[in-house]
Amino acid sequence: MTLFVPVPNYNADQLKGSILILPMVSIGNVPQLTADLFIHTFSLDRVGFLDTDTVTPVSSLREDTQLGATVPIEVYQSRDRQWTCIQQRSPTIKGKRKSYVDALVQFASHFDRVVLLTSMDASSRLDSQINSVPFRVLGQDVARSIELGVPQLEQTEERLYLPGSGLTRHVYEKLQDKATLFIMFALEGDNVQDSIEFVDTT
Repeated sequence: MTLFVPVPNYNADQLKGSILILPMVSIGNVPQLTADLFIHTFSLDRVGFLDTDTVTPVSSLREDTQLGATVPIEVYQSRDRQWTCIQQRSPTIKGKRKSYVDALVQFASHFDRVVLLTSMDASSRLDSQINSVPFRVLGQDVARSIELGVPQLEQTEERLYLPGSGLTRHVYEKLQDKATLFIMFALEGDNVQDSIEFVDTT
């Protein structure tokens, strides 16, 4: 797992057996806001970061006043080791998108189950989607979500069509055998309320 760099005193083997939450950069940054809410609500600990040159390099002080710096792609985990969550804080470099997808898939391949979060352009909805809840689900283990009122994503084309969702399709197609994809229809703007609703749904 050379891509993952653990913080001091954290054993990377503790990632195994947990469920990976993977928010994809997409319209309105709803998945990133959702990940932040998830991390802070459930007090996830920062356990490392992904060392990759496929995203814009940025660094800043930690918001929790602890030593160290915030970096582009960080990894958090719940204290019971059941949930692991990635948080991406900078955009993917345009010429390195394939390498970026490969890096995420390589990391995600070490988990038995992956929950992908993405947002889709609400202005591209079908008529049936406009008159429904703003969430959709696709992939493995969707029966429970459907029971709770989250419909399966309607597909009108052979190739998965996810407008506004960035590189989600490429990552999902490589992880289909272990991934559940949660989608929220959104627009650019203040998406804080969207992220709250997304957490409640997922």
